[in-house]
Amino acid sequence: MSEEKLVPKLRFSGFDGKWNTYKLKDLLKNKSSSISINQLEDNNGNYPLYGASGFLKSIDFYEMDHDYISIVKDGSGVGNISFHEKNTSVVNTSQYILPKDNLDINFIFYLLQTINLEKYKTGSTIPHIYFKDYSIEKVNIPSFKEQERIGLLLKNLDSKINLLNQKREEYQDFKKYLMQQIFAQKLRKRCVKIQTFVGANSF
Repeated sequence: MSEEKLVPKLRFSGFDGKWNTYKLKDLLKNKSSSISINQLEDNNGNYPLYGASGFLKSIDFYEMDHDYISIVKDGSGVGNISFHEKNTSVVNTSQYILPKDNLDINFIFYLLQTINLEKYKTGSTIPHIYFKDYSIEKVNIPSFKEQERIGLLLKNLDSKINLLNQKREEYQDFKKYLMQQIFAQKLRKRCVKIQTFVGANSF
């Protein structure tokens, strides 16, 4: 049974219903990856494979045929959350997180980012995080239509942020190029003057 809880004041117009409170285990399914990167040195293809730090390589098969969320469960980057499109996979240090019916995956992706997973980490040498532990977290869920609106808004904001970051990197590269050209030109002129001076004062 779900509980009902009032939501924050900031909402889209047209939505005024209460949000229900659930545990994550009532909303999500988890699935383990069977892919070890060590076994794929000679495997190449068209399907992206991801690890804790992002894209690793393209291989000739995939494990997920629909969009999904992944959480790093072992080692470096444990607890990191990422969203991936269908026909891709993650290595076995991560796990697949799949929303159940009547849940918007974009909404769930951003909702998970509001949860402090740090407190569920175990292990000192190699840290781990287990679904059975953090799945007891309680979260508030609106209607499916409101989930869609919220998920789309946040996804669009992420797209704009990524575009701005890309532009920023392009401007930084252009700045470096200009600096190299400007100061290299000055250096060349100085070298000519030094060579002239040395030649004029040679014995």
